[in-house]
Amino acid sequence: MAKSDAEERAVNRHSNEKKGRCTMTKTVSRRDFLVGSGVLGSAVALAGLSGCSPNSTGSASHNLSATSSEEGISSEASKGSSRLLAVDESDVARTEECDVVVCGSGSAGTYAAIRSAELGARVIWLEKTNLKGGTSTVTEGTLAYNTKEQVEAGVVFEPQEEFVTYMKWHNWGAYGPGVWSFLDNSGQAIDWAIEHGAMMATSGYGALHSCFDEDGNWVNNGEGMLKPLWAFGDTLENLDFRLETPAVNVIVEDGVVKGVYAQSGDDIIRINAKATILATGGFGKNPEMCAERLRVPSERVVFLGFDGQDGDGINMALEAGAAPQAPSSVMYGLSKACGESWSSMLSIFTQWPPSYRYPLELGKFLPMVNQNGERFYNETLGEDADTARLNVAIASQPKVFTLFNEDHVKAYEGEENLNNFVAFMGVGSGELRSAVENSDFVWSADTIEDLAGQIGVDATVLASTVSDWNSCATGGDTHDAFGADPAQMTVLENGPFYAVQVEACAYSTCGGIRGNYEARAVDADDKPIPGLFVCGIDNGSMQYNDYPYGLHGGSGQGAACTTGYVAANAACKDLGLA
Repeated sequence: MAKSDAEERAVNRHSNEKKGRCTMTKTVSRRDFLVGSGVLGSAVALAGLSGCSPNSTGSASHNLSATSSEEGISSEASKGSSRLLAVDESDVARTEECDVVVCGSGSAGTYAAIRSAELGARVIWLEKTNLKGGTSTVTEGTLAYNTKEQVEAGVVFEPQEEFVTYMKWHNWGAYGPGVWSFLDNSGQAIDWAIEHGAMMATSGYGALHSCFDEDGNWVNNGEGMLKPLWAFGDTLENLDFRLETPAVNVIVEDGVVKGVYAQSGDDIIRINAKATILATGGFGKNPEMCAERLRVPSERVVFLGFDGQDGDGINMALEAGAAPQAPSSVMYGLSKACGESWSSMLSIFTQWPPSYRYPLELGKFLPMVNQNGERFYNETLGEDADTARLNVAIASQPKVFTLFNEDHVKAYEGEENLNNFVAFMGVGSGELRSAVENSDFVWSADTIEDLAGQIGVDATVLASTVSDWNSCATGGDTHDAFGADPAQMTVLENGPFYAVQVEACAYSTCGGIRGNYEARAVDADDKPIPGLFVCGIDNGSMQYNDYPYGLHGGSGQGAACTTGYVAANAACKDLGLA
C-alpha cells in the first residue's frame, strides 16, 4: 500500500521543514505547563487496590482460553501468553458485515468508532468487558498541541521542537511517523471532541487538557469527555455497540486483515470488515505477558488499570504480521503504600514529595530502605520528571520500606487544611494519622533498633543507615553515596519511628505495535498491513523507554484520542467516505 501524501511528509521532514508553519507566539516554558501534570497525565484514581503480594499483577476477568477449553470451541492460539482463540471456520455460528470494526471502548476506541460512524461508515464496536470506557473513564488529563483554544490564546507549540524532545527522551527509539502524527493531529482530535460536547480546556497547563463541568468543577475524562461523545454516538444509527463481546482473533486472508472473530455468549461470530481498528489497551492484567516483557520482576509491579487489559489487540496484530514497538515500555505512575491507592493520604505523605505537591516548606524527602535495611536510591530525585526510575528501583528490591517519624505525622496534622488535603483533583482526602494507625503495612517503635525488629531487618544496619541519613541531612561530614541533596532530606531524630512498606505501581503497559502516521499497523519491513489499524496503547509508536510521565504527562490519553481519530479518518478515506 502506497504511503499517503501526509505520511510521506511525516517520514521525510527534517528540522527546518516545519518551522515556517508553526510559530511560538507566546513563550511556553515546559515547566510552566507541566508542574502538576504528574498528578494528571494518564493517572488512574483507584482505591482499595491489592497490597504487597506475589499476585499483585492480577488476572483477567475473561480468560478466553479457559472458556474455549470448557466449551470445546477451539484450542488456544500458538503464542504462549496469548489469550486469543485459534478459530476454525466450522466454529463460526454466524457471519456479520460492516465497514469498520473497532475493538475496545476506551478513549481510542471511542474516537475511532464515533468518528468513523459520523463519516458514514457502518461500524460494529466491540467491548470485551461489561464496562464501557474501561480505564479511560477515570483518567484525568489529555495532552494535545495547537488546539483552537491554544491558538486563540496565542500559545502555539512548535512541533519540530516537541518532536526532538520526545525522541531524545526515548533515545531516538520511538517511531517517528507515529510521533509526528500525534504532534500534527492531537489538536484537531481534541477540537473535534469539544465540537461534539466534550467539556475540555487547558486549565492553565498549556498543552495539558482537563475536563470541567458546567460550574467549572474538575471532572474525570469519563464524565467530561467520553459520556458526551457516547451521547452523540447514540444518535448514529450506523453505530452498533456491544458489551461483553470480545474479539478473540483477527481474520487474515492473503496478507489482508478482513475483520475479527468475536465471542458473543456461547457463539463465535465472524465479523467481516474493510477496516479493523484495535484499541484494546495494554497487557498489564496478563501476568504471562508481563513476565515475558517487563525489564523488572513483574510480580513486584501493581497495575492499576481495570481488568480486560490482556494484550488481546497486541497479540491479534502480531498474528497479522505487525511489528512490535517498545514491548517492555511501562506507564509507571506514582509509587504507593502497600494496601493503599496511589492517591491515599498514606501514599501522598510518604511517597510523593510533599513540598512539591503542596505549597508548604515542610515535609521534605524521606529515606527508603530495602529488605537489608539499606538505602538503594537517591530519594531526593523525586518523581515529577521520571516516575520510571523510582518504580524500577523499588521493583528491583524484594521489599522496600519508607521511614518516617512522629514529627513527620505531626507536621501534617498541625497545618491548616492538611487533615483534609486535596491534591489537585480531589484525591487524598482524609487524616494521615488515621491512615497510619489503620494500615496493615505500617509498623512503629520507639527506637530504630526496635523498628528494625518489627520489619525484619538487621538492627545494626538500619541504625547505621538512619544515622548516616541524619548526618547528611544536618550538614554533617557523611557523604551520601547516592548523591541525595541534604537540603531536601527529612531529619529523623525523634521517635516514635514508623516504617511503611511500599511498592512500585503503573497505570498500564504502553509498548505495543508500530503504527505509522495514519495509525496503520506496519510490518518488520515498515510496510502497512492492509486493513489493520492500531490505536491507544495497542499502538506503541510513541514509546521506546518507559512513559515520560513528568515531561509529557497526559500523552498517553492524548495519543489514544489522536490515534483513534486519525485511524477513523484514514479508514473512511479508504472507503471513499472522507
